Amino acid sequence: MRGTIFAYHAIGECDRSDDPHNLFVTASSFADQMRYLADRYQVVSLQDLVERPHGSSRRVAITFDDAYRNVLVNAVPILEAHGFTATVFIPTGHLGGRNTWDPPSSCDLEIMSADDLVEAGARGISFESHGHVHLDMSVADPEEIRRDIRLSIERLSELVGEPPRYLAYPYGRSSVAARQVAAEEGFSAAFSIDALDAGTFAWERVQITPRDGQLLFSIKASGRYLRLRYSKPLSAAYRLFKPLVRR
Repeated sequence: MRGTIFAYHAIGECDRSDDPHNLFVTASSFADQMRYLADRYQVVSLQDLVERPHGSSRRVAITFDDAYRNVLVNAVPILEAHGFTATVFIPTGHLGGRNTWDPPSSCDLEIMSADDLVEAGARGISFESHGHVHLDMSVADPEEIRRDIRLSIERLSELVGEPPRYLAYPYGRSSVAARQVAAEEGFSAAFSIDALDAGTFAWERVQITPRDGQLLFSIKASGRYLRLRYSKPLSAAYRLFKPLVRR
């Protein structure tokens, strides 16, 4: 095993009825999860996990999709307290704006500005590509994907001074075309969410949601979660016991 990559989205308060995609992990839950990792795991950078894939299975890399400003406000201080680093995947066309690809919500879906990126970078956060307009690359045609990726690379190069190395597919899903374009455009790796590893350009990540209780979080941290989830006999058992491992 090569370690686990967590995929978070927003950190903060949001009523469950206004969070249909389970994006918001509360700051208190996030703090509990980081304490759990500090006691039992080695939290490393995404780059370390990618470039040393055969290191300890007890390594965990922390990532955030969509670059919500609440990550800077609520998550970064908790990460700093433990000396943890993290990677934020940015939809560059939405910087300084708001999530407009999901249904309207009263919850805090403001996206970091360029100034916020400067602050976050100074506090140990690294930035990679989440495309430009949050395009669903699993259904887009190759040229549309290529245009979107190139805009993202151009904008990120301007913002952080170097091109991104990694791509996280919006919505956590890819296609053969998307993986091919990602490789051709020079990324070192690309990442899905909650899908079994399909190679360097569909590297698995495990999503952490507000519905994860402590038991399920510990299973997700172990690196076995997705294989258990997609094993037919175990997935049937999981459906029976799911209420016990969720809040």
